[in-house]
Amino acid sequence: MHDLRSTTITTLEVAEMMEVEHWEILRKLDGRIKKDGSHAKGYIEVLNDNHLVAADYFIKSSYTDAKGEKRPCYKITKLGCDFLANKFNGEKGVLFTAKYVKRFYELEHMTEAIEKNYDTKSTSLGEVASYTKEMDKRMDKQGSEPYKVCEAFKMVSEQFGIRLPDDFVKVPEYKQTSLFDGISQRNGGCNEI
Repeated sequence: MHDLRSTTITTLEVAEMMEVEHWEILRKLDGRIKKDGSHAKGYIEVLNDNHLVAADYFIKSSYTDAKGEKRPCYKITKLGCDFLANKFNGEKGVLFTAKYVKRFYELEHMTEAIEKNYDTKSTSLGEVASYTKEMDKRMDKQGSEPYKVCEAFKMVSEQFGIRLPDDFVKVPEYKQTSLFDGISQRNGGCNEI
């Protein structure tokens, strides 16, 4: 049986598809404080309060921004995108639906191809280069660290029989942390649950 959570996109990508700011998506998911000081529930709290598994739709995660700071985001499943698309009407809803359906179609077909370990001999070097370029762009947009991008590139290269030097991926010995990292860890962190 296919795991509902196996294929996801991030709230960063959803915000780009919807042409809204990322914080607006987070506010819809997490809720907000109203002007009168009361709390307006977000989608996740409403789902959890009604004994639905919010993680079937939205999975808490984080990314590193351009300044090297860790920021909250969510991984959103196809169910989560279906959910969000139903909340938007008119042209904005239609465009978001078209974009995320296409994106999940691409992800599912890419996954199927890898799972079937298709004949890599019939794949041109240009197709591999195009794929890795798109992967690099997505990982960069999500704030992936350079060594993680290299790991993914090496994995794809090896899948297609392209051998890279053993020292191609250089994992840093240490990572610079910020004041917010310590606060985040004390509060349970923002990494995937």
